[in-house]
Amino acid sequence: MWKVYKECRFIMNHVDEGEEIRKKRLADLLKFACENVPYYRRLLDSGHSLNQISDFPVCNKQIYLDMYEDFRAPIDVIPGQKGDIHIQKTSGSTGTPFEILQDTKCRIRRIALIKAENEIINFHSFEPMCHLRSLKHYYPDTGQEINILWNKNLNIIYIDNSNLTEGKIKEILKTFNDSKAKVIRGYMTTLDTLTTYAVENQIELKYHPTFISVGELLQENLRKRVVEDLHCKIISQYGNEENGIFGSSKINGAGDCIILNRANCFFEILKINSNEPAEEGEIGRLVVTDFTNYAFPMIRYDIGDLGIKGDEKDGILLSIKHLVGRKTDLIYTTKGVPIDLFNSLSGEVYNNPLIKQWQFIQDDEKSYTLILIVKDERLKQDKEHFKDLIKDVVGQDAKVTILYTDEIPVLSSGKRQIVICNYKKQL
Repeated sequence: MWKVYKECRFIMNHVDEGEEIRKKRLADLLKFACENVPYYRRLLDSGHSLNQISDFPVCNKQIYLDMYEDFRAPIDVIPGQKGDIHIQKTSGSTGTPFEILQDTKCRIRRIALIKAENEIINFHSFEPMCHLRSLKHYYPDTGQEINILWNKNLNIIYIDNSNLTEGKIKEILKTFNDSKAKVIRGYMTTLDTLTTYAVENQIELKYHPTFISVGELLQENLRKRVVEDLHCKIISQYGNEENGIFGSSKINGAGDCIILNRANCFFEILKINSNEPAEEGEIGRLVVTDFTNYAFPMIRYDIGDLGIKGDEKDGILLSIKHLVGRKTDLIYTTKGVPIDLFNSLSGEVYNNPLIKQWQFIQDDEKSYTLILIVKDERLKQDKEHFKDLIKDVVGQDAKVTILYTDEIPVLSSGKRQIVICNYKKQL
């Protein structure tokens, strides 16, 4: 871990010398994939040239799902593998459940990079941190509702961020102070709700923690509130479950400007309608090659986000100037309370292997629609059950419609919008 951590830090702090390490790591991964991964072996056998990164086809989540076994490497050829392959689950912003295989060295590097990123904000391992997440997603079998869970070994206080009632918000803000948390990490919409309440009710955050906003684009109103009203610091951290942390904004800086750490991935920004590099100032698709994962090599993976190229040096992309398409719409309960739907929704929807895709729409003040693409037709008999799951989140007096379809429309970017709010609450 220490050796890998030092390499990550070196790459982050030394562009030229670090690039030599990155080139070697990338070349080794591409060579391994061509020799051991069925999908790329077939391309070579059919006469395709795979001498450099631009020769490889661009893939997306659906391609991986449709040809999953073809992208797996045999476990016995993975360098340094110890024990079972780790399975990293994600539903992603498109609502498509996805499982990524990660080998031993990949997992170690993921953790090492988290530590390296934390050092940027002067946060050291095992200092107190509050991590806001939906605990029922991670601890579904406890048989009881858990709001706060302290991991003593890591000194992390996990706090449930689903169904943020006023009483729960008060409890969370009290926990921030009682734990003397140095860092608070959570989704932007969750942090927005908590900090708004703190400012409106004059609740001081005594130890001035640094906020790490993840999963959604950091909005300017949240950034200003944290910095100017609460006198704390904030960054926007950008990454995904499949490939780890890509980078972060400057401390207290704009949330859509991301400095890439480059320690795990090779980045490209390609045109929206072709696989050619995007021009200067042009919005393009973010495509990453993860050169750390040998169990499931992800080469030229179109992650579904859009951005504009920022700083470059000798062709090396150092930053994203404008990150696009990361904000999840807020949904309102029947009582007008704004919630982060994704972190409140049952895992029977958001991470169900029998559901191919889903989309949630708030049509009006108390009208909601859940659209499902199912792999198992038997789920079509569970309409009333899905209605009850939605009502548990938004209110029992909600009018809920469940629709089954074969395709969910995409945006012009090719990305599906998982949550849509057509209801504009009157303030």
